[in-house]
This record gives sequence, structure tokens and C-alpha cells, in this order.
Amino acid sequence: MKVFDAILLLGLKLLPDGSPTHELSLRVETAASCYKAGRAPRIICCGGQTPGTPVSEARVMRSMLISLGVPETAILCEDQSQITVENFKNARRLLDAAHPCVLIVTSDYHMFRAKAICRISAHMRCRGCKARIPKEETRIARHDEPLHTLDYLLGFQSGRRKRPDWYMKLREFEIRYIRKEK
Repeated sequence: MKVFDAILLLGLKLLPDGSPTHELSLRVETAASCYKAGRAPRIICCGGQTPGTPVSEARVMRSMLISLGVPETAILCEDQSQITVENFKNARRLLDAAHPCVLIVTSDYHMFRAKAICRISAHMRCRGCKARIPKEETRIARHDEPLHTLDYLLGFQSGRRKRPDWYMKLREFEIRYIRKEK
């Protein structure tokens, strides 16, 4: 079994009262299992405070990991990021290895994009451990993931490139018509 420099646990928007969604709880449980299995000596919780929530995702995940038996000393928090690209770039700064190799823990439908971002934007070697999320709980997220992947691949997530009119019309159409049908 390969031992990684760290487990990168990716956050997810909290409920308005600051509590985790079921999907985030499944991610945290997966990360705790990987840690207890000896996959890495530490876990980096990634996720900042989003508008409308009282606390950062990283802080909530840290508390959950401690309640699952992960020692406080094995947990680092990256609590400044708002998007997946920032998760990896900020977590990279917390790692002391010259060429880190990390184990990403995120939702099953999010893993493809997460690994691409980790390799391309943060220049880290990685593998993934998927948190299996019931499809009925993530219908919209699974539907949106290909658009988020396209967003990243075209360079729009960083804000350095302006989204073209056709892209914005596609998003508007998707929100107005496709989501209503589901």
C-alpha cells in the first residue's frame, strides 16, 4: 500500500447554520478511514468560509475528524479557498515535500476534475479515494460537474479569462429549462 505525503480532504458548501451536508459527512468519514488505514501521516482539510455560513468548511471538517478519532496533531486546515483550484494551490503551500504525492478525498462525481486540477494547477502527483455519494442526493451536482470541468479546462475558473457570451447563454438555458425538468 502506497503511503502519501498527505490526504487532501476537499470541502463542500455548508448548510446556512454551519452544519455539514450528508455528502460532506461522507467525504470526512472516507478521509478518516484512509488516515486510520495508514495511507498518510496527516490530513489537510480544504475549504474556506462561503457567504451565508458562519464558519469555514475546513474548521467543520477538522471537528468532525477529531470526533472520528483522528488526532488533532495530524490535521492541518487550509481555510482560505473558495474553489477547487484554490484548494490545491493553498494546500500545496502547506506541504513541505519538494514533489508531494497526495491522496485526494472528494465525492465520486468530482474526482476526475479534482485530480486534473491537482496535477495541472498545483503540480502534485495524486491518487484519489472517492466518497461514494448516493445519486439521488447529488442529482444537480452530477449534472453540473461536466460544466465545471469545461469551465476549468477553458481557463474561466481562475477569472483570468472572460466567459464568452455563448457560455453564459448555455448556463442560463441549463438553469432555466433543464433543471426545471428534473
